[in-house]
Amino acid sequence: MNDARCRVLAADVPSGLDAETGRPLPEAIRATLTLTIGAPKRGLLVPSAASFVGRLEVADDVGLIPCSCESELRWTVPKDFAGYPPPRPADGHKGTFGHAAIIAGSMGYHGAAVLAARGAQRARPGLITLFPQPEVFTPVAAQLQAVMVQPWRDAMDLSKFSALLFGPGLAAENLSSRALESMQELWRTSALPIVVDASALKWLPRDASPPIAIRVITPHPGEAAQLLGCETSVVQNDRTAALRALAKQFNCWVVLKGHNTLIGRAEGDVFVNSSGNSDLAQGGSGDLLAGYVAGWLAQLLLQKDPLLALRYAVFEHGAAADRLSVRGQNWIVEDLAEELGAKDDFVRDFSFR
Repeated sequence: MNDARCRVLAADVPSGLDAETGRPLPEAIRATLTLTIGAPKRGLLVPSAASFVGRLEVADDVGLIPCSCESELRWTVPKDFAGYPPPRPADGHKGTFGHAAIIAGSMGYHGAAVLAARGAQRARPGLITLFPQPEVFTPVAAQLQAVMVQPWRDAMDLSKFSALLFGPGLAAENLSSRALESMQELWRTSALPIVVDASALKWLPRDASPPIAIRVITPHPGEAAQLLGCETSVVQNDRTAALRALAKQFNCWVVLKGHNTLIGRAEGDVFVNSSGNSDLAQGGSGDLLAGYVAGWLAQLLLQKDPLLALRYAVFEHGAAADRLSVRGQNWIVEDLAEELGAKDDFVRDFSFR
């Protein structure tokens, strides 16, 4: 069956794959889509099982006897976001929906700043201001209309904003020590929600942030490994443990990207994202997600439940990729920016369409 390279639907668990550990027998079915019954099995979520499981879907309502067992892992489904985001108030104005500040973009990486800004726009905060490094101000500003663009200057006052994003495309070697110290001090002391992505993850201070402040980091497995001082394989072998360790170390929410992105903290439930596909493996998709997350967290009405905002942003980012992949295989990240947040009657078993 595997040699035939045909599309395969696995019922419950691909034959030959251990449902508890995710380890395959010497011969195991490589499914295009696995429709598992009741709830996801732990072994189906192990990264090494992905090539056997394919796309994972859950048939949860099949008349099973109610089960009292609970898990720290929670599978995300579209109905989790019924009524979310809440309707915008009829008398709402730009101030109602917040002002996101994005510190991003440097020489050779100015496109990441533009993508982050476009991601934030799709969440529709009241205002967005982008602060690229001075040397890339012109190409960045030329690509944006509604987003305000100002060159970054050391020790800027960011107190008027409602959320901050640091990191996309901020990889230049010539950032001043004063700029880095300013970003670190904001992480430690600011009452504003702060999202840190990409290169800025390397600058995170190791001491705890204020417990009442919203702090979010969005590493991929390689970046998570660098922060934890281990190999990427260690992160992938136990992604939940890696998320917990990062959250404890930096006192923050963690969005651990990758296949079945995880969202959680040092304690409590960890949510497994069910949307998205490998077409997201393109440069810029993470920058777009970081901006989208910041755009939601900038909205004062949504800061009361940051976990729901994070889960929604991650799910919608993946769902946009799924819709594009149904229509054709050659979409690019700029297409994803256009699709982000769109609504339609999408059928999720796209692998068999």
